Amino acid sequence: MGIAVLLGLPIAVAAWIGICINWRWGVYGLVAYTPFTGIVVAILYPSPLGTLVRDILVVVPLYLAFFVLSKQARYDRIPSFLYAAYGALALFVMFAAANPGVPNLMVAGIGVKVWLSYVPLLIVGAAFVRHEDDLRNFLRALVVSAWIPWAVGIFLFVSATMDNYEPVARFFFGDYAMIATSEFGAFDSYGARLFRIPGTFQYNSQYGVFCFFMLFPLLMLLEVERERTWRAFTWASMIVGLVAGFTSGARGNFLFLPLIFVMVQFFKFRAGGMIQGIIGVGGGLIAALAISGIDGSKMYGEVGQLTARYSTEMGTGGILEAFDRGGLLGRGVGTNTGGARHGLDEATAALLKSEGGMVENYYAKAIVELGFFGFIALIACLLLMLLSCLRAQFQIRSPALKGVAACGTAMAAFIVLVSMKGWALDAEPLNYYYYLTMGIMLALPHVDRRMAARAAGQGIPIPAAAPGAAGPRPAVAARPAGIGPGPRHRPLIGRNGYYGDIVARRQMASSPRASDERGPNPPDSGNPKNANS
Repeated sequence: MGIAVLLGLPIAVAAWIGICINWRWGVYGLVAYTPFTGIVVAILYPSPLGTLVRDILVVVPLYLAFFVLSKQARYDRIPSFLYAAYGALALFVMFAAANPGVPNLMVAGIGVKVWLSYVPLLIVGAAFVRHEDDLRNFLRALVVSAWIPWAVGIFLFVSATMDNYEPVARFFFGDYAMIATSEFGAFDSYGARLFRIPGTFQYNSQYGVFCFFMLFPLLMLLEVERERTWRAFTWASMIVGLVAGFTSGARGNFLFLPLIFVMVQFFKFRAGGMIQGIIGVGGGLIAALAISGIDGSKMYGEVGQLTARYSTEMGTGGILEAFDRGGLLGRGVGTNTGGARHGLDEATAALLKSEGGMVENYYAKAIVELGFFGFIALIACLLLMLLSCLRAQFQIRSPALKGVAACGTAMAAFIVLVSMKGWALDAEPLNYYYYLTMGIMLALPHVDRRMAARAAGQGIPIPAAAPGAAGPRPAVAARPAGIGPGPRHRPLIGRNGYYGDIVARRQMASSPRASDERGPNPPDSGNPKNANS
């Protein structure tokens, strides 16, 4: 461990200097560090400092550079009611930290950190995206970084199916392999074995959460990506990500991954797209299960039973149990937090064991730790976040950004739903990517207005906010390639397609009128091939 600290010290110094110079590097540093979370923990094991490296290396200097040194926070991009909701939640968390039921300061500190430490990323994300290029580059970085845990996870799965799991896992995680793999746990009742794969994270649960989260940036990138090479790479990443998610050993992903596709189409308000998504994802999943040897009927029978059990035991049952444990004021922050279990004294640990352990329901956790009023504050935060995303989506006129916003709205709704099952917002990397992504979502209307103003200044037609909007579009000169919120892709055939333009120009060229009597060329529709015509 001493050698690792000495080798990491220059990296930490360089990271601090770089992020303090430009806080935006801290956002990319967060993305770059994420794939190595579990590896760093394994290197520093058994020291608990491995879980704090990301915060020390990236998050703390990012906050310092953003809120103190740069002073570029755009507080006006966050709705005031969200500030009020999260302010109330923070207040209840601090009150709960002083609850006499908290075993010690370590438990209180871990509990406060888990609840609040990444909420400021909401403001960071809202200031990070200035234009579409910032959004596109961030999503590209996310997708590229995801290949590392995906590749390791799939490699571990292949090794496990070849009865070579333990040595390969120990190669990546050393002595920490037993913890990372849940003692090399597996399920045998699906026609093929499923193993608890950690990818490059600390636990299988974190890797499973990462796999379903990555669908959102993948779908967002498909909305704004224009380069063919990157679009092909994004589609390839989608396939690899789905394979990684279904082979992760997180059984909930067999429900969550298809559900995400359906929810994204739902919030695009396209019934046809939702039906196509259900057919496409369902067909692809059936084919994947058949190839892998997993019995789909057994798998989804088990998933259905798990869902029913979660909805009763961890859903309504968990909330009722939480009210019984926490009451009106709660037991105190950290008392139902997974990361705080290492700081529990023997008496508290014995009490939890006698009660059946911690309640694996995010809403129930709020009741146990913060009490009834803290639970209401959490509900307000999640629902108002969803409302803010919907409001932002309706304000956007650009088709590409509106599609991105629909993905963000689906993510906000998905978190509201999945929090009934477990502690989604406590799990890495969702605990910080959620707030960062939501901040970016709330910045999209400002990006859209900036793009519209830029387009108007260059005489570029601005698409209507909705079909049938009043006011004709001005006929103007050609739009420079890649600028403005116009359509990204055009059909090859049809009146508005590439060949439609060619036919129209040929008809004009073959007109019997003299050249000085012909009218001006029709306005260009944004096709890069016609930019110089």
